[in-house]
Amino acid sequence: MKKEHALIKTLTKIPKSVFFFCFLINLSVGSVFAAEAYAQSATLTMRMNNKSIKEVFNYIEKNSEFVFVYLDNVIDSHKVVDVNVDNQPVTVILDQLFKGTDLTYKIDNRQILVKRKEAAISILPSVQQSIDISGVIKDDTGEPVIGANILVKGTNNGVITDPDGRFNLKISQANAILVVSYIGYLSQEIPVGSQRTFTIVLHPSTEHIGEVVVTALGIKRETKALGYAVQEVKGESLTEARENNVLNSLSGKLAGVQISRSGNGEGGSSRIVIRGNNSIAGNNEPLVVVDGVPVNNFNSGTSGIDQWGGSDGGNGLSDINPDDIESISVLKGAAAAALYGARAGNGVLMITTKKGSKAKGLGITWNSNVMMETPLIKPEMQNQYGQGTNGIFDANSNYSWGAKMEGQMLKDWTGQECPYSPYDNDITDFLGTGVTTTNTLEANAVNEKTSFRGTLSYQRMDGIIPTNYQDKYMLNLRSTVNLSKKLSLDAKVNYVKQRGWNRPQLTGSPENIMANYLMMPRNVHYSDMVGGVDEDGVVKRWTTDEANYVLNPYYTTDFNKNNNQRDRFIGFLALQYTPTSWLTIKLRHGEDMYWEKGDWRHASGTPYGKYNGKGDYGLNTSDFRERNTDALVTASKDNWWDSGFSGSLSVGGNLMFQQSNSYAMSTGLLAIPDFFAISNGETPTPSNYITKKSVNSVYGFAQLSYGNWIFVDVTARNDWSSTLPFRNRSFFYPSVGLGWVVSDMLRSYEVNVPDWLSLAKLRASYAEVGNDTDPYRLLTTYGIYTVIDDIKGASTASTIPLADLKPELIKSTEAGFDIRFFNNRLGADFTWYKKNATNQILALPISSTTGKSSRMINAGNIQNTGIEIVLSGTPVRTKDFEWNVSVNYSKNSNKIKELHPDSRRFILSNTDFVNVVATEGSTYGDLYGRAYQRDEQGRKIIDENGLPLLESDMNTKIGNYMPKWTGSMINSFTYKNLSFSFMLDMRYGGDIFVNSLARGSQYGTTEMSLAGRDEWYAGTGGIVVDGVTADGKQNTVAANPQAYWDRVSRAGEEFIYDGTNLRLRELTIGYMFPNKMLAKTPFTNLKLSFVGRNLWLIKNNIPGYDPESSYSTGNGQGIEYASLPSMRSFGFNLNVSF
Repeated sequence: MKKEHALIKTLTKIPKSVFFFCFLINLSVGSVFAAEAYAQSATLTMRMNNKSIKEVFNYIEKNSEFVFVYLDNVIDSHKVVDVNVDNQPVTVILDQLFKGTDLTYKIDNRQILVKRKEAAISILPSVQQSIDISGVIKDDTGEPVIGANILVKGTNNGVITDPDGRFNLKISQANAILVVSYIGYLSQEIPVGSQRTFTIVLHPSTEHIGEVVVTALGIKRETKALGYAVQEVKGESLTEARENNVLNSLSGKLAGVQISRSGNGEGGSSRIVIRGNNSIAGNNEPLVVVDGVPVNNFNSGTSGIDQWGGSDGGNGLSDINPDDIESISVLKGAAAAALYGARAGNGVLMITTKKGSKAKGLGITWNSNVMMETPLIKPEMQNQYGQGTNGIFDANSNYSWGAKMEGQMLKDWTGQECPYSPYDNDITDFLGTGVTTTNTLEANAVNEKTSFRGTLSYQRMDGIIPTNYQDKYMLNLRSTVNLSKKLSLDAKVNYVKQRGWNRPQLTGSPENIMANYLMMPRNVHYSDMVGGVDEDGVVKRWTTDEANYVLNPYYTTDFNKNNNQRDRFIGFLALQYTPTSWLTIKLRHGEDMYWEKGDWRHASGTPYGKYNGKGDYGLNTSDFRERNTDALVTASKDNWWDSGFSGSLSVGGNLMFQQSNSYAMSTGLLAIPDFFAISNGETPTPSNYITKKSVNSVYGFAQLSYGNWIFVDVTARNDWSSTLPFRNRSFFYPSVGLGWVVSDMLRSYEVNVPDWLSLAKLRASYAEVGNDTDPYRLLTTYGIYTVIDDIKGASTASTIPLADLKPELIKSTEAGFDIRFFNNRLGADFTWYKKNATNQILALPISSTTGKSSRMINAGNIQNTGIEIVLSGTPVRTKDFEWNVSVNYSKNSNKIKELHPDSRRFILSNTDFVNVVATEGSTYGDLYGRAYQRDEQGRKIIDENGLPLLESDMNTKIGNYMPKWTGSMINSFTYKNLSFSFMLDMRYGGDIFVNSLARGSQYGTTEMSLAGRDEWYAGTGGIVVDGVTADGKQNTVAANPQAYWDRVSRAGEEFIYDGTNLRLRELTIGYMFPNKMLAKTPFTNLKLSFVGRNLWLIKNNIPGYDPESSYSTGNGQGIEYASLPSMRSFGFNLNVSF
């Protein structure tokens, strides 16, 4: 009964709009199976390179109800074509396939009749004087082209080549021009003149049908028409080598895009930044838009380094199912994103999901993926010295500065006599092998009026830490309906239910497994701590010293637990009305909503002071809702009055509303030990927050082109935000872009352009976008708290608000070129950009004597300039083998040109040893920490004990976490039905503060802490630090290694490492079973792949740690502390279609 009540309670929370979406989809599903008609509007997605025309026909027949009818002599079965389309009607595919040839087709119900155009094979009419010409048509390999079309320009006189590629033709005039064409090859025009015999070589055309990308507002456009850089990743590359968070699958695949993970391991949050950081204190991640609807990419991986740490429940993008994604377009520049106004200051991630596309009745696809995760790299620990200090064994010590471990019998912390020896299996004996399984069932169908697609997925992730696991249920329903010839409907509902148990604790939490490992003496065995408690229920613990906050890891996983659950709906309903061929009206309403709840508990035996032997319990709930309602009217016309001009004009508006609520309750100490209920708290403390925000917008954009070779885009948007004061609430964002296809222009004016130049395009753009702010920053806010017993008091926010707050403004300029050679076999894309973010919204620290800690201001100017280079090529292409390669390179330079006259420095993130700082005149991401005292020559100053002296403050710049450049290389090979691909990913430069090495060395557990120990304990030496004494003489005093590492562990300078790294990011080996093998099976497609992610850290400068590990996914990057080992994952993917 409780479960039934819980279900009813959950259902009552769901807004009526969700049920309305489901109702519409249910109606459309019914119409799919009820309808009997079948139209030529059926769409297909095809990826076929170097395939014969017959293979293209076979694919269409397999994936639709169409059947091709043609004579064998009409089609040359040996010649190959490329077809790469996304959800295109069969009619469009065939029109493009037969473009420039003598072939035509006719659709009769489900039959497609392919024949030659009568005009192309007509007989030459009677002429008074005829000229006989002949020749042979070959391809660029020297093979004859069978069935090529030779036509006299301007007439119906023509022939086709015979099986040897030869032709004979009678013409009436010597000044005739021959037009030679064939499917998959570039057409040629050849003057006859006095020549009577011809040898003509045709070159293959690699023009991709439907080469478009998704741009702002979900509008698909040709890439050559854009005045800015856009990169796109296809959905199939996200599902084969799968990641638990789809964001991680983009690593290395996009120039100018940096992705970093929290130290939580699999299932944690990830951070994405495009073209550098724009905001000092605000969000630097892009807006995420799914099918034209903005969604919340919340981030829960931002816990800082403090005594109690925190856990990471994943970010918003982890709720998106990769199996549902058709493509991801990254709108990097402001011009690309300007139509999203104040939300687009950091770029836009455009996710387009799949529609129903299989046209053969009911199509079923099953995708199964199994991935196993093991540590890629582990901390490098010493195995020579054990528990104790100053070379003396102490069974109650937290340190590994004791006696040398030589197998001698000693009474250890358990009270038993046992060999004093190292623990060879180390952390891997506690950590297991992570396993993630994902199974997705897809069903789709299309008929004359309706398309439907539905997926149901289940993912189970068992983490490497015992008792940590997560499951996720994902349901996606989408349908499009042609309600009439002029009116269509598109509706989608996506539901995700995610549950997590015992997510790893981060940073300084005593329950952080890796923090405990760093401080655990090297002779302590994990096997002695299994179960967490002894027979009397007392915690098994190697020390009674509570000051160091160390804890048995098995007690952490078995007794101190946390759980969370998130239910999320994302959906939209869109109507499109086309009253005339040149006018389109679109209305759309989208919703993103989620409910999250969780609890945590600390058992009464938890042995550190905060819980006083009683433990505690807490729970929290939160919910979020965003709704967007928008309208767009577009008028467009091609080739105005035969002038060569084409264009479109669009106007629209958007209403956005957000609301979030959070409630939390904690017990304080438990009154009755281990009875976990809020009512059992000694001092129950509630809290709740409610925020609301709305933005109203109008926008318009015009697209103008001439001759299909020059394109101009102009956009304008005005936002009115509720988070800003009345006089600053309205703000305007314009953009302009130019795309100039120089090669097409020259050809249109009949300039002789070399055949090896396929495309030459220039582009440039300028835009202004921005960021507004969070709610309630304009006026003083108040809170209520309990003073004592039932007496209540009021508190005010610690930040003085700014009544005249203005939005941040980002001005961006971008220019570049796209050039391709040898029929698109080689290409280069270059982009230069510059952007300045002004009016930064900051909380400026002020004197505590004011009673406040900070005041809100507008100040600052951050500049990012950079370049992006994308190279692509097909070095080898034969009938059975193809090799494709692409290279991404990006370099971003950042400078903080201005902050505020009252403060030239702003702390982004602070820890006990290193701060991440923004300083005027410097670069975003500077690392400041305690450095060594040095003389005028830069030499360390050493005290009388041989130890280096440290500065008293943390005001020395010791590094910067931003990389100098990033790059990647992707290679893919196909041989018949076998495919192989791999990606190398590199980051050059950028500093990392590795606090794990500092703490581990202080406790004597790291390998580096061995230096000088043998000599010190033997009385023959120690660590002689390179430096000078106070009087300038070279230091010769050997220091006690334990004292040395205790001293330098507080020096941030000592543990700064170069973050340069090179890794094998991704590898896949796949085999597509041929159709002949599947002929007697129910399968239409079957592919089996071996996949791997993050397999090999080829280059790394940090001993035992991955430079990608970070304690946070906030702005304070460049700090690592007690992060879980980064994972190497490998497994198998099976994709089957019925």
